[in-house]
Amino acid sequence: MSNWSLCPLLLLLAVHLVCGSVDLPASLDPSLLENVDVDQLRSNYLPPGLQNTTVTFDDFKKLLQSKCQKANDHLPKGSVNASALSQSVQDAAMALGECLSGLANMTEIQAEIAEASPKGDLDVVFEKYCLRMPQAKTCLKNFNEALLPCLTPDEKAHNAVMQRIGDKLLEFICYKNGDQIALFIAEQGPECLQGSRDGIAKCLNSSFAGYLPKDLSPEWNLPQLVLGPKECVDLYAFETCTVELLEKCATITPSNIVESMFRYVRRESSCQPHIDRAKRQQRQALPLTGGSSASLHLTWTSASLLMATLLARLA
Repeated sequence: MSNWSLCPLLLLLAVHLVCGSVDLPASLDPSLLENVDVDQLRSNYLPPGLQNTTVTFDDFKKLLQSKCQKANDHLPKGSVNASALSQSVQDAAMALGECLSGLANMTEIQAEIAEASPKGDLDVVFEKYCLRMPQAKTCLKNFNEALLPCLTPDEKAHNAVMQRIGDKLLEFICYKNGDQIALFIAEQGPECLQGSRDGIAKCLNSSFAGYLPKDLSPEWNLPQLVLGPKECVDLYAFETCTVELLEKCATITPSNIVESMFRYVRRESSCQPHIDRAKRQQRQALPLTGGSSASLHLTWTSASLLMATLLARLA
């Protein structure tokens, strides 16, 4: 089973919340999933080679059930009902959506931001919603508890880190009652992200495309939710690529805030030693790039490490 870090997804979710592209209705119903524009999801978030996949949401449900089963294969046969576990995860996901939508509806927030911006009162808007952060953390905690029975031992070992990262993302968004996000919006941050969307997608693909199979199918194993040395370095490559791209916007503030968000999250993980080690190794290896190409065989991993180092030097 391939490894895949949950952290990039959390970061992307935070970015999309800031942009206002995630609009949660006042109430959710499982039938709403049938109306999701899967084609749009494919074209926006999958690498080019996977955009023609025919995997459906029912296929993903089967993948989830398979994951729940495999995560408990070490237990006596018949002692775990994988179907019930996967259904619990689905129910918890719907409850999470309802919980979060009850705390913050993006359509309402956008209207309040539009009204407050000319008055310079963005901090008032975000203070209102940031006071609800404890409830949001509880929503995430409840979902995580439903997910735990479907996690492998390795994933469970990383779970506490993942929870801290989720909490820290919320705390970053609500730092000083949302001052940073208010500044982000005032300094054309959403416009900067929207204008850089294609470039960010390329950064995402160049950093994480190797984690996806060549073809998606119902038989594909869901990746593990871990944050190991390789995931740390690839996340850093994505960070440096994205920050460098955002530095080209009209103002530097959006880039600085996004970079601060990455660093804020990184401090909650054990990533920094792995990143520092990779940078040292690649600095030592750089002189070799002038020699014979036959003597240098770069794997996908070492190539990504080299890219991370080069991007770090440019940042």
